[in-house]
Amino acid sequence: MSRLISGERELPHRVLLQRAAQSAHGLRALGVGKGHAVALMLRNDFAFFEASLAAGMIGAYATPINWHFTAEEASHIIGDSGARALLVHSDLWPRMAHGVPAGVQVFLVPTPREIRTAYHLPESATALASPGVRVWDNWVASQPPLAAIAPVSPGSMIYTSGTTGRPKGVRREPATPEQQATSMTLAAKTLGLRPGEERSF
Repeated sequence: MSRLISGERELPHRVLLQRAAQSAHGLRALGVGKGHAVALMLRNDFAFFEASLAAGMIGAYATPINWHFTAEEASHIIGDSGARALLVHSDLWPRMAHGVPAGVQVFLVPTPREIRTAYHLPESATALASPGVRVWDNWVASQPPLAAIAPVSPGSMIYTSGTTGRPKGVRREPATPEQQATSMTLAAKTLGLRPGEERSF
């Protein structure tokens, strides 16, 4: 059975897809849809994959934000991308709290133990008390799965370093089914993946 592994935590693939469908339903109910963006100020974590898949299911762009950015830099990307929602690790939230544009739905993701250990963060980094801010895991669990998935995911909206001092967003046209199949084949070949085989990275 394929699964994601982070530290001592595991997320089976079927659960990932289920949570993504629930997230997609909830995001759509909040007004996120085709052509919008979902900003992700996260390190490598399960929520990053859940929200990225969820965004694609409703025709929205997943927009990663470098977690080293200042509040001003992150605020520019959130506003410029037209993000309707932001996911942020709890230890990064105090830095970001005053830089989120009005109207953006904020979700806190508790910073997991393996990340706290890697970056020498105190246990208090998982604090989730913040007025008007949803806790991602609790919110996802309360959502039913999305009934109708967008026919084509637009993928990610990546921001370049830019040449004017401001990062610039790049939106590509959604990949065709043929392009998606080719990408999957190349990825499987590059990573040495075979159907039914488990691999750790």
